Amino acid sequence: MKTTTKSILVACGLMAVLASCSNDINTPDSGDKEQPQGLQFSFTEEGYGEDEVLSRAAANKAQQTEIVDLGDCEAEVSMENEPAEKQPRAATRAITNKHYTIRAYQAGVKKAEIRGTFNGTNFIADADSPQDMQLNKGEAYEFIAFNDNFTPSGDNELIITRDKVATAYMCRKNVYIDQYKKQQINFEMKHVGSRLRTQFVCQKHIPNNITATLDTKLNNIIPTKETYNINTESYTINSLGSLVAVPNNSPASTEPKFTASNGGQTFAYTSTSNYHYFLPESKNMGFIKITFNAGTIFWKPLTGVIPWLSFNPISMKPNKSYVVKIKLKPKFRYLFSDGTTGFRSETTYGGAPAATAKTPIGLVIESGIAMSLKSIENDQWLEGTNADYRQYNRNMSNNFQTLMSWENGYDETWNAANNTVNVKGNKAIPKGDQTNTGNFPAFYHAGHYTGYFISPIISPLPLWLQNTKWYLPAFGEWKYPFNTVAFGDMTALSGATDYGGLSCYSYFIENAITAVGGTSIMSKNHWTSSQNHPAEAGQVQINPTNMNWNRYRWIVQRNSVRAFIRY
Repeated sequence: MKTTTKSILVACGLMAVLASCSNDINTPDSGDKEQPQGLQFSFTEEGYGEDEVLSRAAANKAQQTEIVDLGDCEAEVSMENEPAEKQPRAATRAITNKHYTIRAYQAGVKKAEIRGTFNGTNFIADADSPQDMQLNKGEAYEFIAFNDNFTPSGDNELIITRDKVATAYMCRKNVYIDQYKKQQINFEMKHVGSRLRTQFVCQKHIPNNITATLDTKLNNIIPTKETYNINTESYTINSLGSLVAVPNNSPASTEPKFTASNGGQTFAYTSTSNYHYFLPESKNMGFIKITFNAGTIFWKPLTGVIPWLSFNPISMKPNKSYVVKIKLKPKFRYLFSDGTTGFRSETTYGGAPAATAKTPIGLVIESGIAMSLKSIENDQWLEGTNADYRQYNRNMSNNFQTLMSWENGYDETWNAANNTVNVKGNKAIPKGDQTNTGNFPAFYHAGHYTGYFISPIISPLPLWLQNTKWYLPAFGEWKYPFNTVAFGDMTALSGATDYGGLSCYSYFIENAITAVGGTSIMSKNHWTSSQNHPAEAGQVQINPTNMNWNRYRWIVQRNSVRAFIRY
């Protein structure tokens, strides 16, 4: 086999290895200008990546992140580039037995073509393909390599369809053909298409699989066939179609419960769907919608539709990976001053007009029960001395589960029949009304809670408030915010035999309260109405990742008081 000094024979059967090993196969220059030097080919396939990070602010320059109401929660939807994939060494995947076409162009004119299979070591030409390429030495060529997911159309066009885009690869590179030494060309094959998936993110764990479907709001808006022009390096859409509903399921989160988000402070829990693949330059991704079929995050199974991602300005780019992030935020229910219940959106804090906005006075922790939004600080359970160590409640127990079963805070506060003979002053007066002696400050302040009064003071009191009263909750009534608001570990609670901390997302309670003007509940001890010992009363401490049920001597400890109300 011989060439002139103007041409070089590109032998396709020569050894081809990965670029990282190319120095091992270069042969010394013999100095014979007439000797064919040859090119060696190798192929690597790159993972999806990105050239620049598109921030949420940039993605939503024209329109803010979209909020979708899903019943018991809100979905905050955004779309952005995913970080580049973490790849093995040299950011490539090892490939074997892949079939490619290689072309060489000059000034837009095809000069040579060869087809064959790269087996991981050698590029072997097909039997029906030219076995070599004759190219001029000392000149530059633009090489293009592509796999069989393209259909060539003449010398300058390639056809690609959406059903093949997931595994369609291409590489272009300029190569100067050296006159004197053997060369290797490594084709870093990149994805032609783009991919998209959805990711649910939450401040609490996602307990089970989320099943949903993905489709388009409108018909004939997703490119299904495109032509790539080799000369202009551009795509032309040939046909449009619809995204027929496809499964878009995602699994339960795997991050550690309670601690990953430090009790609900960050969106640390994820549930990510499978990928969906699209042709490049798909511009109508804003018309994708997500329909939920099953999966419970908060209180009720997810239902409904995220109608479409209408804010999305992104034109899908080759080799890009996108994620539609869906932040799921619980919608807490509040008790309003008119006796009704509703959501933050009905208050001025949630943007409701002042003329029609409702006044929140409590956080609903169970059907018919709410806790005050504000607290009384540095309060005593009982004013007294060591000589006053007595049993003041008819019910007293140091058994944890017995205490947890008590939900009689209203009676302990307002029913004098629960007083014992040891009650100072007049035992016929409920602890909540011990105004003359001030013997039971925590009971009195809880029973006469007025922290919800916002100027002007509500007067007269609404009828419903005249017929009920705030009270100091019992030990067992704190399991309602633990369960309903903080999504605590109820299995651990039911099996507990001693005082201590039980895991939950306490910041949900904190955020729900402060979001409507309430005072912080975090890292505070709270008195309960339950007495566990003649010298002690039950208390509950709110910590980031747990609620700690305990007890303390009432003449030593000064705690916070949160009033409860049954409406």
